[in-house]
Amino acid sequence: MLTYTKNIIVILKHTFSTKNNRGKNVFALMVASILIVSFGITANQAFAMGQAPSTCSNRYDGTITSMKITVGHKTFDPVANPGMTFQIRNDRSYTVTFTIHTPSQSSQSNSLGGSTWYDTSAPGFQLGTCVNGVGPNQDVTVTAKESHPGNLAPQTTQNVSWNTLIPGNVSYNVKWVNP
Repeated sequence: MLTYTKNIIVILKHTFSTKNNRGKNVFALMVASILIVSFGITANQAFAMGQAPSTCSNRYDGTITSMKITVGHKTFDPVANPGMTFQIRNDRSYTVTFTIHTPSQSSQSNSLGGSTWYDTSAPGFQLGTCVNGVGPNQDVTVTAKESHPGNLAPQTTQNVSWNTLIPGNVSYNVKWVNP
């Protein structure tokens, strides 16, 4: 980024130090403007996928009330043990089962059928998901199978979070190890 900015400054200094060449100055200013704008566009990209909360119909913004992680024959509870760490081989997967409790009214202030939303960093990026067929004051159970993200080093510790739009998010650490 610093080199990119320095190069633009050098181009501008060189161009504007030349006198009596209005066409050249205007052209250089246009090129520099395009470069600056293009850098701004690429620098602000978000690394998220899936569904945004606004895409969920009649969204109920619930809280994660429970979560169980199953690794082989072992079960972990990151709600009762915030920030816990478990170890797993990077060629294996684990299962997460969690419950979102919905409020009595949706974000649209009604009690009609709709959806709820959550996101997670488990795949190595933020992944948002709408869960349909949801109503008021309901416990919605979701089960997901997670494996080693391809964008991480083969042997690393990954901080994983599960979030809704209501405070009370859950996080834990996965220590991925080589087989």
